[in-house]
Amino acid sequence: MKKPIFKFVLTKKDIKSLRNKKGSTAASWRNPIVLLAVIRRRIIKGKLGFTIDTADKIFLFKSKAIFDAITLNTGGFYSPAFSSLTVLGTQNDDFEQAISNMALGVLGAEGAKITAKNTLKDTLDEALIYINRLARANQSAAIEMITGACMEVVRNGSYDKPGFAVKLGNGTGEIKLIAKSVKVDGKYVKATYFWQYSIDDGKTWEDLEQTLVAKALATGMLAGVPTVFRTRSKSTKGGLTPWSGKIEITPR
Repeated sequence: MKKPIFKFVLTKKDIKSLRNKKGSTAASWRNPIVLLAVIRRRIIKGKLGFTIDTADKIFLFKSKAIFDAITLNTGGFYSPAFSSLTVLGTQNDDFEQAISNMALGVLGAEGAKITAKNTLKDTLDEALIYINRLARANQSAAIEMITGACMEVVRNGSYDKPGFAVKLGNGTGEIKLIAKSVKVDGKYVKATYFWQYSIDDGKTWEDLEQTLVAKALATGMLAGVPTVFRTRSKSTKGGLTPWSGKIEITPR
């Protein structure tokens, strides 16, 4: 959580101390100007509560729970409907089948399972964005929305920098891309960051220039055309990561 921005504050103790100083009078401090701290309101938001490294069966169990919760919509919070809900259900089935094939020793099953899990994680990230968007618009019910979707509330002091974010740039057709710097064993490491964009909702992807820092500026994007971006990184110690979930933005 971002720290509060504080301006100069005079407490009662401060005022008393100043009154007692030589040359100060009670009259001169009868109406002191007190500048109070400006506190930024904490936005209640959620997190999945598990990662791509979570054991396969637990990952699948949690993913199915999210799918079932959003589908049932017991509290009536999830409207408009999550656009990729049907896809999420199908991907759960695909991942479950891939796990089963692994257990049976089917040829190529391990690679298929890894692909199925990464694809499922992308859609789960989209589901998290969807839930957080609804929660931000209705903060009074945010906790119930998040936990009702079988996700976890981000508590005080546990905010993480987003794994990937996109923002409008200053110029026409400019988009700022910001990734999370690579950490291995709690330490930042040198890495190469890869960036891609798509104007057909991820059916086809185009490469942007690689960077050695966790940010990039995409230029020449088509103004008014919804565009999705994704990123991944590669480091000597951490290896090549899966692609992040896609984030949509409309360049101006």
